[in-house]
Amino acid sequence: MSNLKLGVDVVSAHNLLPKDGQGSSSAFVELYFDGQKYRTTIKEKDLNPVWNESFYFNISDPSMLHFHTLEAFVYNNIRGTNTRAFLGKVCLTGTSFVPYSDAVVLHYPLEKRGIFSRVRGELGLKVYITDDPSIKSSIPAPAVESLATNESHVT
Repeated sequence: MSNLKLGVDVVSAHNLLPKDGQGSSSAFVELYFDGQKYRTTIKEKDLNPVWNESFYFNISDPSMLHFHTLEAFVYNNIRGTNTRAFLGKVCLTGTSFVPYSDAVVLHYPLEKRGIFSRVRGELGLKVYITDDPSIKSSIPAPAVESLATNESHVT
């Protein structure tokens, strides 16, 4: 089994769209890669949240890495309703992953999910490949399928 891991440092976001009706958002990020999912903490009422949280994904087959995609979805947590509002996404292909020694924080513009999505801002990520044997995979995010999305999904 390979010891390779995909490291993702979720650093910060800037200029997010307010979604709480009070000119702010309570943002969190969900990361998806190779069938694994991780989630940051929620930063309450902050359009420029700073997380500085690191996550490590197992790479099941390093020879297929360039076919995989890292997806980062930014959401606003809607308190008391167990729902979330889409704030934007970033998708990175495996061909863009670099060794840890070459990794830098890059600020990616948030993309729309569908034609009617309204998004604004950027997400700061540091994404890299590491084979450091002392690094263990992160603990997967709890199942949050009960979180509904209050924006219709357009395909």
